[in-house]
Amino acid sequence: MEATKQQFEDFVKKIAGYPVTWGNLITTPLPQLLKQRYALYTLHIGNRSFLGIYLKNKIEFKPATFEKHLQQVWQNITEYDAYCVITQDLPGYVRQRMVERKIPFVDIGRQLFWPELGAAYQQKKLKASPPVVKALSPATQAVLIYALNDGIQKPVTPKKLAEQLGYTPMTMTRALNEIESIKLCSVKRQGKERFLLPEHKEMLWKNARPFLHNPVKNVKRIMEKDLPENQRLAAGETALAQCSMLTLPKEPVYALWNRYWKKLSKTAQTIPIEDEGTCQLQLWHYNPALFAAEGRVDPFSLYLSLQTERDERVESALEKIMEKLKW
Repeated sequence: MEATKQQFEDFVKKIAGYPVTWGNLITTPLPQLLKQRYALYTLHIGNRSFLGIYLKNKIEFKPATFEKHLQQVWQNITEYDAYCVITQDLPGYVRQRMVERKIPFVDIGRQLFWPELGAAYQQKKLKASPPVVKALSPATQAVLIYALNDGIQKPVTPKKLAEQLGYTPMTMTRALNEIESIKLCSVKRQGKERFLLPEHKEMLWKNARPFLHNPVKNVKRIMEKDLPENQRLAAGETALAQCSMLTLPKEPVYALWNRYWKKLSKTAQTIPIEDEGTCQLQLWHYNPALFAAEGRVDPFSLYLSLQTERDERVESALEKIMEKLKW
């Protein structure tokens, strides 16, 4: 394996011009099927870290199946916002399909397709088709939720969005790419800069909804006293009850960015069953505090988190909240 790592580092540096370090194995829990097919590593390039996904089984590798597996990987990995597949001697047809699907990869010694590095090397010229966006990344959804909550009053650059939302400029650049690719908002170019322009909120909400997903990644039950008061952001049915006639749930429901859970879990014990003094803590894909008002999550994210509920009371309360919004 050490020889493979060295070959990878030498190849990427030779082709892309960037010094690369293949780091340590990541020991995050994964389903057994994924463990059999992939090994996860940290890739260090300059001051950025990528998730390296090494293919253990090249014979059964299919790009379309990999994209489904990738969604499962992201559920367990939160500290990276980009990845690269690492392999050797993939068939040319498979490599072409990966380029068409915009899957970044390094086939050591043969081909590099890694657009984020600003370089794409291939033995044969391949025509890439536009990516098909079915659901937006959490960072892109955060940008749209920000816009829906009147955060974007004037044209804004990826750099400015990064400062306001706590992401890297590169992540915000990718967010604009996604938004522009499905024409959800207007993106204006001025020299080397790109600007995301304000949009009419009602139309933006209507057009974006098919691409938006539930912001809740996971739910933990902890003792309410273990959650600092400054992090008690009402969510779920608790937030819904606060702005409707719905009765408060027995257990308070709060929202927290999943990136903060690791630190909190050191002092907050997970409780398996509902008990006196417990609360439900929703761990979100993006930071709910960015768009919160009056101590609860914003109405658009609240709607997305509860839209699959089959309780008629919840459905009715949600619709009334959305009807009250000032577009």
